[in-house]
Formats: sequence, structure tokens, C-alpha cells
Amino acid sequence: MDNKKHIVRVAPSPTGMLHIGTLRTMYFNWLIANQNDDSKLILRIDDTDLSRSMDSMIKPIYDTIGVYGLHYDITFKQSDNFATYKMFADKLVLDGYADYDDGAIRLTNTFGYDVNMNLDWKDTITGDKKCTPDVFAAASTQVIIKSDGSPTYNFASAIDDMTHGVTWVVRGTDHIVNTFKQIIFYRLFDKPIPLHSHVGLLCDISTGKKYSKRDSDLLDLSKYNVDAVLNFILRLGWSPTKDDKSNNIIPRDKAIKMFLADGKMRAPNCKVDLNKLDWYNKKYNGFNI
Repeated sequence: MDNKKHIVRVAPSPTGMLHIGTLRTMYFNWLIANQNDDSKLILRIDDTDLSRSMDSMIKPIYDTIGVYGLHYDITFKQSDNFATYKMFADKLVLDGYADYDDGAIRLTNTFGYDVNMNLDWKDTITGDKKCTPDVFAAASTQVIIKSDGSPTYNFASAIDDMTHGVTWVVRGTDHIVNTFKQIIFYRLFDKPIPLHSHVGLLCDISTGKKYSKRDSDLLDLSKYNVDAVLNFILRLGWSPTKDDKSNNIIPRDKAIKMFLADGKMRAPNCKVDLNKLDWYNKKYNGFNI
């Protein structure tokens, strides 16, 4: 078991029901937070997109997480922190790193592409990530406060992770490019960069296409045993060191002990095989198969 203190977070958006991929990410972070009593899990509601976020979808997120027994230590909505994001943005304007642009606030790339603003980082799964000039250009000129006063995703995410002391970010590989855009704020505010681990995306087994939120909405997980679902999603982006029949069934208590010490997260995309979920469901419901 890893005895280090970890502060991790999961950040669902209330634009629909909780995505199976977000549930998977929640479980992975929950397992990390349960390595010891000093670690913590933050549940952050990413509702800064004023045009797409729905208040009616916030309670179902909490309800679903409650059904699976994935407790968290801290929770908040980003929409309650707009004044904090504006304060950090104003500091960047004052320091000459950002300026007003048609009612928005945007980084101005006054620091240049040099070693003093190195945006390279290392993924714990796939290794070194080098920032190319075009990625740096996008990161260093990004909007941080939109004209409607709301913060952009990458800015708000970085500020929240910094202010809450997040030490490890575990999420899907679709966020790799976002990581460069978030690390720039750690550099500007001279804060330590957390560990980053990006796991494979969930894909339809027949088409190979990435699971969308709509696909997830059509998948009714409520008809399955809760522990069967957790065992199923555990194997979507993680595998035990000893991957044989002895580890077909991994209940949550065993998963806590194995997750870091006897297994590893994986970056390749994961095929969602509902036949396998049916198999787990029968096992957890006591059927001999």
C-alpha cells in the first residue's frame, strides 16, 4: 500500500447524467484517497459553462455517487467561486501577464517561449510530455475570464487545484492537451505541479468510437449490482500485476489494497463489453458460472 498523502479530485459537469467514464474516474480517485487516513478526495462540480450547465443535474450526480458509496471529503461548485477566479485573473493583469480583450481577460504571452516558462511535464503512465511551440502559443494566449464574467475551464480548474492543494490529477487521456494549458498557471503563480496520470478513454466495443455522454445516458447501470459495476469499471484502464483467475473478482476492499501496490493504470482506450458486466453481475449476485 502507498502510504504517501494524496489529495485527489474528480470534476463532473452537470450537463447530463453522470457519465460511466466519470464514474470510473471517481472510483480510481476514491481508491487512491483510501490508501491512508491522511489522503483526501475532492468532488468538484464543474458548472462554469453557463450555457450548458443545468442545476437540475447536480443532485443526480451526488445521488449516483452516493449509491456507489464513494464518499468524498470536500465538495463545492465552481459557480460559487467566480470572485476567487476574478481575483487571480486580476493579479495576472497587474503583473503584466494578462490583459482585457473585448470584455474578456486573456493571457498576453509577454513571458515568451523560453526555459523560464517551461510547460513540459511527465505523465506517470506514459512518461515525458514535451510542449511544442504551437501548444505553448495556444496556452500563453488563452482566455481566462470570458466576457460574461465566467472563468474558462482550464483557468478555473488550475486555480481550484492550486488552492485546494491537489497533489495528483487522475483523468482521461482526452485531457492531455488541457494539462499544458493548466500547467502555465502553476508556472505563473510559482506553485508545485501535481502528478498527472491520464487513463484510456471508454469506447464502444462494436464501433470503437469514444463513449459519449449520450451513450452513457442510454446505459442503465441501476439494473446491475453496485459492486459488480465497480469491479467492471475497475478493469477499464487498470489491471492487476498478477492478471489471472485469482483476480477476476476484486471487491472494493481488495481494490484499495491492490490499486497502487499490485496493479497499474493504463493509457490505451478501453472497450466497454456489457457481456463482461453481465458476468460480474451474476457473480456478485451469487450465480455459479
